[in-house]
Amino acid sequence: MSERIGIIDIGSNSIRLVIYEVLNIGAYRVLYEKKYAARLSQKVDTDGTISYEAISSILPVLRSYQEICASYQVTHVRAAATAAIRNAQNSSDITKWIKEETSLEIQLISGEDEGRLGFLGVIESISLSDGFIIDIGGGSTEITLFLNGEYHESLSIPYGAVNAHARYGTSTHWSREMVDDFRSSIHTFLKEHAWTQQHPGLTLVGLGGTVRSLAKMVQKKQEYSLPVMHNYRMESEDIRVFYNTLPYIPSDQRKKTPGLSKDRADLIIPGVILLQTIFDWLESTHYIVSGAGLRDGLFYELMQKDYPEYMKQEVLTKSIWNLLHFHSSAPAGHMNQVHSCMQQLYQVLEGEASLSDSRIMYASSMLYRIGEQIQHHRASQHSLYWIKNHGVWGLSHRETIITAIIADYHPKGRTPAEIDSHQDILYSEDYKRITRLGSLLRLASALYGNGGTVVESMTIDKKDDFLQLNLTCRRMPSMEQKELEDIKKEVEKAWKVHLYWTISISSKS
Repeated sequence: MSERIGIIDIGSNSIRLVIYEVLNIGAYRVLYEKKYAARLSQKVDTDGTISYEAISSILPVLRSYQEICASYQVTHVRAAATAAIRNAQNSSDITKWIKEETSLEIQLISGEDEGRLGFLGVIESISLSDGFIIDIGGGSTEITLFLNGEYHESLSIPYGAVNAHARYGTSTHWSREMVDDFRSSIHTFLKEHAWTQQHPGLTLVGLGGTVRSLAKMVQKKQEYSLPVMHNYRMESEDIRVFYNTLPYIPSDQRKKTPGLSKDRADLIIPGVILLQTIFDWLESTHYIVSGAGLRDGLFYELMQKDYPEYMKQEVLTKSIWNLLHFHSSAPAGHMNQVHSCMQQLYQVLEGEASLSDSRIMYASSMLYRIGEQIQHHRASQHSLYWIKNHGVWGLSHRETIITAIIADYHPKGRTPAEIDSHQDILYSEDYKRITRLGSLLRLASALYGNGGTVVESMTIDKKDDFLQLNLTCRRMPSMEQKELEDIKKEVEKAWKVHLYWTISISSKS
C-alpha cells in the first residue's frame, strides 16, 4: 500500500510541483517534478499589492499542477507561498482569489518558518550537525543556524534575487556604487541579529537557484567529473571570483558564461552579492550545495508526523532503504548479511573503521546489486552508474564515487580506468582504499550473496599474515567455494595476507 503527496511551492521567482510516493512503512521517493518561472516579485505594484490580473497569470499553472496531481492519483496536496505573496499588502485577497479559482488552500509561510522548513530539507538529506543555511529566493533571503543537528534560529532579509535586482540593479551591469549600496543594506539587517556573528567557522549550506547556478558555473570551470549538485562543496574563492567579476560584465557577455542559463543572467548578480556578503559576515569556511530545500521541508514535516520512527533514522540509512524498497529486487536480509560479513572482516584485518569507511562499507554492501533491476547482465556496471548519478544522501561526492567503484569492483578491468576518470575528486590514497574495500565486498558477497542460506556462521582467525575463515555450513557450499577461489588472490594482494578457509557441515542440517 502507498499514498501520493503533492507539494506546490509558490515562490517569489518560480512555482514548483513535486509529487512523492510513500509506502506504508515510511519509505518514499520523488515521482514527478515541474518548475515554472513566474517571477511574482516583479508583479508587485508600487503600493505593495499584487493585482488580480497578475495573479490570474499564474492560475493556469496551478490548474495544470492540479491536473497532474490528479493523473498521478495524489491523495493530499499541500500548497504554500513565500515572500512575494506573504509580504503583499493584499495577501489575504490573493489566497482568497486562488482558492475561489482553483480550490487550493494556500498556506502563507512566514520568514522564520521558511528558514525552519529549509533546515528540515537540509538535515534530512545531508549528514551535517552544525552550520548555517542560506536560502536565496526571489523576494527574500533566509539565514538559519543549526547546532548539534537541531534548528536553532533564523531570520529573513527582505531581499531576494528578483526584488533586489529591481531595486538596486540595471538590465546591463552594476556599478561599484550599486554593489556597495546593496551590501550596506544587507549589513543593516544583519546587524540587528547578534547571533549571526557568534558562530564563526561553520559551513554555509546554500539553497535556491542562485546557489545551484553558481555551483554549475564552478563545476564547468573545474571540469568536475561528477554531474551531481547535491552535497557539492565549494570553497570561498570559487564564489569570490564570480562576485568580483560578474556584476561588472555587460549582460550580453555575461550570458556566455559557461554553466549560467540565460534566464538567470540578470538575477545572478544580486544573488552572488547576497551570497558573498553573508558568507563574509558569518565568517563561514566553505559552501555545501543542497538540492533539498523548502519544498522538501514541507514534505518532511508531514512525514515526521505520520512516520516518526522511519524518519528518526540517520540520513544515509533512510536514503539506502528508500532505494532498496523502490528499486531493488535483491532480498534485504542477504544484503545485511554481506554488510555484517564485510564489517567483521575489516575489524579483524584493520581494526576499528573510520566513520567514512563505515559509511562506504554500508552503502556499497547494501547497493551493489541495485543494477540488477535494470538488467542482470552487466548488473554491477549499472549499479556503479546508478550510485554515481542517482546519488546517495548522506555520502560526500568523494564517498559516493568510492562506493560506486567498489560496487563494480574489477581490479584488472574497469576499476583503474574509473579511478583515473575521477582524479579531480579522489585522493591518491583512495586507490588502495578502493582495492581493499572492493576485495572485502567481493569476499563477503561470495559467502553470503548467493541467497545467504548456506553459510550458517563464520569465525575468523588471523595470525601474522595468515587469514583463516572457519565456515559452518548447512550443506557443502559448492558455489560459494568456487567464488572464494576466484577472489582469493585479489584479497591476498590487497591485504598482504594468505587466505585459507575450513568448512564444517552443521549438525542441524
